[in-house]
Amino acid sequence: MPRTIDPAFISAQFPTLSQMTYLNNASTGIPPRWCIEAMQAYLDDRTHAIGDFEKTLKTFTRITKNLANLLGGSKEQYGFVGSTSMGLNSIAHAIEYPEGSNIVICDLEFPSNYIPWQNVSRLLGVELRVAETSDGAAPASRFQELVDENTRVVAVSHVQFGTGYRSDLEELAHIAHESDAILVADIIQSAGWADIDLKSWGVDFAAAQAAKWLVGPIGAGFVYVSNRIMDDLKPRFMGWWGVKDIADFTYFERESLPDARMFQIGSPAMVAYVGFLASLEVLLKLDASTREEAAMQNADYLRARLDELEIPYYDFGESHNSPIVSSAPDDVEEIQKRLAKEKIHCSVRNGRLRVSPHFYNTTHDIDRLAEHLG
Repeated sequence: MPRTIDPAFISAQFPTLSQMTYLNNASTGIPPRWCIEAMQAYLDDRTHAIGDFEKTLKTFTRITKNLANLLGGSKEQYGFVGSTSMGLNSIAHAIEYPEGSNIVICDLEFPSNYIPWQNVSRLLGVELRVAETSDGAAPASRFQELVDENTRVVAVSHVQFGTGYRSDLEELAHIAHESDAILVADIIQSAGWADIDLKSWGVDFAAAQAAKWLVGPIGAGFVYVSNRIMDDLKPRFMGWWGVKDIADFTYFERESLPDARMFQIGSPAMVAYVGFLASLEVLLKLDASTREEAAMQNADYLRARLDELEIPYYDFGESHNSPIVSSAPDDVEEIQKRLAKEKIHCSVRNGRLRVSPHFYNTTHDIDRLAEHLG
């Protein structure tokens, strides 16, 4: 753990880490104490009829400001959706597809980032081109081979959920923009640990939710929209949270908001977003570079221990590795059961052991895992 991370702060915010070895952040992160307390306080206020709509709107403004600080861009470029899947479906159906259009994805994606594009292909007759990958890697060259002047969307996960491969979003944005296509990124496996700047990288649209590396509650999702595409989008769904004059409940012709909030439809799960705000405030106590350094140090230490144990794993090199480490020990299902009995939390994905340490983990956690892998 880098010296700039105070162990006392970690133990105060994440007290349950002392009761287990938690290395499953690619599934769900551990919510910090501030998150739990904020959600409890919100529910307590509800039971006493405390709170008003103006306070609610201010909460969401604070969240967008924090997201901009965490991920780049401005607060107007962030809007709220229930999940990553909802965000990706929203953009998939807000784009115009001229005849002959195509969409480019790869075969490593989590269902959230291929089902919406399959659906667009079926409903609208858009060609779906799937880049074939090998050895868990999705290099930009595989996408470039399929992109042409008719490509409307290049959709990719910043970090692949199963293998941990980290894409170069800036390079992919360049490839997409050369053909006037839109780069759509699923950032659920990177937001929270990675040092991200969506604006400077040229990402056009991104979606995620809070429950993984952002250490927030399930149900607090968001989207990012670049200024490059903002004015060209035509959301297929509208609701009262995505229109001008949100506090005016009288009947009149409504217009979408001119920013990322256009994708907001109905009332968000307020208790989840109250918790998300608190989780963001915990994350922002640490510099982005510190969070990334800590998570990557843990993952690199794990790779070294796997080398000692002669357990094969995916290694994509410094620029494409992430804190998700996918390895192939013998009898992985039995190992998973044995680890669970010892309160060592990992996952099995696609027949491989997936270990995903965060900034709050330590080399002691990795050593305890290695002890039970040997």
